[in-house]
Amino acid sequence: MIMMRILLAGTLALVSTSVPALAQSSELAAPCGRAEVPDSARDLCYTVAQAVESAQPQLGILIAGGNPTLGTATMGGLNVPGLPRVNASAQVNVVFARLPDILAETAGGAAQQINEAVGLPAPALSGTIALGLFPGFSLAPTVGGIGSLDVLGTATWLPLKAFEVDGFRENSADIAFGGGVRIGILGESFTLPGISLSGMYRRLEDVSYGNVCNAPSPTLSEESAGYRFDYGPCLSDGDPGEFSFDLTNWSGRAVVSKSFLGMGLSGGLGYDRFESAVAYGFRTPPDAVPGGGDYFVRATGIDIDNDRWSAFVDGSFSLFLATLAVEAGWLQGDDPITGFDTAVSEFDPGDGTFFGSVGMRLSF
Repeated sequence: MIMMRILLAGTLALVSTSVPALAQSSELAAPCGRAEVPDSARDLCYTVAQAVESAQPQLGILIAGGNPTLGTATMGGLNVPGLPRVNASAQVNVVFARLPDILAETAGGAAQQINEAVGLPAPALSGTIALGLFPGFSLAPTVGGIGSLDVLGTATWLPLKAFEVDGFRENSADIAFGGGVRIGILGESFTLPGISLSGMYRRLEDVSYGNVCNAPSPTLSEESAGYRFDYGPCLSDGDPGEFSFDLTNWSGRAVVSKSFLGMGLSGGLGYDRFESAVAYGFRTPPDAVPGGGDYFVRATGIDIDNDRWSAFVDGSFSLFLATLAVEAGWLQGDDPITGFDTAVSEFDPGDGTFFGSVGMRLSF
């Protein structure tokens, strides 16, 4: 599927942050400033590094989504004394990934125009279980759920192999698992909205795509400044770019919801921290090095982290124990990494990213 290839393959291969994030962007771009990288390939290197930087949080929000329980801030279902409430939901998440044009060009002119406007859609399938451990305290018949406690568990599938995205290595992970808790501030009732705070942890193991050189003969291989750098002639064919990364996500959500006659509306704010150990590489243009020939550049062992704010709104319709819901959200962007020229690429990392979900929830 070309959209998934753009987000997780070619794109990785080829909302305010803190001062430590600025240091991180310099670290990610550091290999591009080395003397071993030809001047004619330096812009390409910065573009590859920026693609990694921009795609990491977009992949993270694809896995995490907005509302941890689609369409509501609190537990729904039958209130049976002695039995906990259980909510189970299944949904399709979509991120409209925005990435440097050099990557979108691999999908063709039409896809590039879509990328420039709103981004290229990339899907994931997600399931969540919420178990009510404590219903909270009640102050009045319609004022309750204060201090309620729910346990959340989730799994998200990235359909890389199902959509025949060529280039991913066999050992690449495609399922992310997570868990967390939700604390009720106020339970939703006939007269009052539901308000909750939640925190979750998610983990995706290593995903690897591409190989810029299968039989390298490096002229330089060293470890310095916290990363490993390889550069040299390539004696075999290879992919234009490659990447390898894992992903850890810590997310917090504040959600408010209210329903009336089966129609519901909820919205909230999110804060996510995405952490990864990444590697990236590319093949330099044939004429980039004096004397010609194919050369490769590879940097491994670089740790990056990104902090992002998000906002989302859900609409839902409930009938008995089933609820259909849709979600639309926005993830903030960030400043470009050191050395990346937004004027040259016509890509601004600070513009942010749209995401959304559609799914069903069963409440017991």
